[in-house]
Amino acid sequence: MNYKKIFRKAELIVEERQESYGDAREMHQSIADRWNGVLKDKLTQGVSLSAYDVARMMAELKAARMDDNGFHEDSLIDQINYLVIAYRLAGEDARVFQWDD
Repeated sequence: MNYKKIFRKAELIVEERQESYGDAREMHQSIADRWNGVLKDKLTQGVSLSAYDVARMMAELKAARMDDNGFHEDSLIDQINYLVIAYRLAGEDARVFQWDD
């Protein structure tokens, strides 16, 4: 499979997820809020996880699954998409680049 096909496959999945679950920022921030509640006694006071942190950690979760269970196309494509989401969120938050909707 060439790069364009891989990227297109990832793009179709992320578009499908957006239709099913809504905007990635809202979902990842909701997850961050829940994780912050669970980790409140473990995080340094004044420190909290962001939507960006969640996307990065979800990519790491997919990597850990492959480390433990070997190659799975779905996990790798999901990891690509979580990194794309992290890139988008980092860009929006830092305003390093213009993100087009």
